[in-house]
Amino acid sequence: MRALAKVTMLVVIALLALGCEERTEQTDSGGVLLEVEFTSTVLRVGVEESETVTIPTINVTSIVADPTATTSSLMDIQLRTLEVTFARADSGTRIPPPYVFNIIGTVPVGGSLTLTNFPIMSNEQTRVPPLSDLLVANGGFDRETGNTTVRLNVNFRAYGTTLGGTAVSSVTRTQTMEFVSSLAAF
Repeated sequence: MRALAKVTMLVVIALLALGCEERTEQTDSGGVLLEVEFTSTVLRVGVEESETVTIPTINVTSIVADPTATTSSLMDIQLRTLEVTFARADSGTRIPPPYVFNIIGTVPVGGSLTLTNFPIMSNEQTRVPPLSDLLVANGGFDRETGNTTVRLNVNFRAYGTTLGGTAVSSVTRTQTMEFVSSLAAF
């Protein structure tokens, strides 16, 4: 009988501990998620024409993790940075350096923030290899692959903090872009 009471007590304690852990995980997430979506994009960029590459429209949306939960303004997200990293979508291996852009904006809980003409590449990214190879002054072709185009997967990730103080980040959203010497040639 004593052994059964001890086992029962241990099971109750374990269940309580598991219940607390699950509750902590939900509050640690801040109760909201970030999503980045491109409503209009640029698929081809001429490096001769632009030192800074922008995306016409990006929507950053706050999604309530549990739609049945009560929300508050402490779940509003203050955006901090947008990180843009690159990977080759062709046979090349050279990539531009990451671009981290400080951003100020608030995404209300369950709402969205629209960013227009948002920079995703600066002069630092377009004026170093492999993109600088595409400039006419540098030959107009990727010296690694011999191609006149460079295809990049452009990866976006937004970071912020809820007004309640919890760090939040979006999942990575990828857009493939083709870089050429000049758009006039196409």
